[in-house]
Amino acid sequence: MISNFNTNKAKPGAFTQIIELISEIPFFVRFILLTNITLFILNIFIPHISFYLSNIPFFITNRYQFWRLITTSFITTNLINMFLGFFVWIRDAISLENSLGTIRYIFIFIFNSTFINLIYVLLYYLLFKNNFGSSYYNYVHKVNNSGIWPIIICEITLLCFNNPDSKIKFLSLPSPLKAKYYPFLIIILLILINNFRVNLEIVSGFIYGIIYFYLLQNKFNISEETTQKLEKSCCFRCLIGFHGFMIINKIHNVMNSGEVNIIGGAFGQNKINTNIGDNNDYMAVNEQNNNSNTLDEINTNTDNKN
Repeated sequence: MISNFNTNKAKPGAFTQIIELISEIPFFVRFILLTNITLFILNIFIPHISFYLSNIPFFITNRYQFWRLITTSFITTNLINMFLGFFVWIRDAISLENSLGTIRYIFIFIFNSTFINLIYVLLYYLLFKNNFGSSYYNYVHKVNNSGIWPIIICEITLLCFNNPDSKIKFLSLPSPLKAKYYPFLIIILLILINNFRVNLEIVSGFIYGIIYFYLLQNKFNISEETTQKLEKSCCFRCLIGFHGFMIINKIHNVMNSGEVNIIGGAFGQNKINTNIGDNNDYMAVNEQNNNSNTLDEINTNTDNKN
C-alpha cells in the first residue's frame, strides 16, 4: 500500500471529481439540469411558475394548454426529489446522449416525456373523473411536480427490463438484487419520501417504460441521415458550437478511437462498449449486455479487454 501511494498519483478530491463530472455533461443533459435548478429557485419567489408549467390535467383537457406535457419535466417543486433524481439519473443520461447524439436524445426525451404525461392525464381522469373539474382549485394553492422523475423511472425500467437478471446494489443494502425488482424499490422509496403518497407521475413513467419495452422499441427511430440533416438545419446549426453538443461525426470518432462510455447512476459505474452502427434505437447502448448475467460480469469482461 505504501509503495502504491508513492508511485501513483493521489486520487482527486471530491470537489475535483465534481468539476470533472460537470465538464463531462453533454449539452442537453446540462440544459435539463440548469433549467430544473433555475426554475426551482425562481418558483420560491414566484410560486405561479410551477402552476403555469406543471402537468395539470384539467388545463390540458379543458383549456388545451398542451405545452404542459413538455414543460412539466423541466421544473421540480421538491428539493430532495430534485437532487436525488439528479444523483440517480445523471450518469445514465450522460451515456445516452454521448451514444445517441444530442439531437436524437432531445427528440427521445421530448417524445417519452409527452407520452408519460399523457398517461398521467389518463390515469388522473380515470381515478378522479367525478371530481375532475375541481382539480383547478386543488392545484391553485399547491403543485407537486416531480420534474424528471417520471423520465428517470422510465429509463430505469428500460435498463432493468433489458437485463432483468443482472445484479444491482440498492443504496447501501449489503446484498445486490435482480434488476427487474429495482424499479419497484425506487417507487417505494419515493412513496416513503413523499409521506406515503403514491405519485401518479412516477407510476406513469413506470407504465410507459413497460409499454415502450414491449411495444415501441424499434418503432420510432431517427436515422443518421435525418440526424445529420437536422444538424445542418437553422434550428440546430447555431447550437452545434456549444460545449458538449454531440453530433454524429463526433460519436463516430469516439467509437473509432476505442473509447468506452460510462453507464452509471442507478447501476453504479460500469464500463461497457457501445455500438450505434445501424441500430438507432433508444436501447442500443444496452442491447449488447443481453447475454451477460450480472453487471459485475460486464465490468470484468470489459476490463480484461482493455
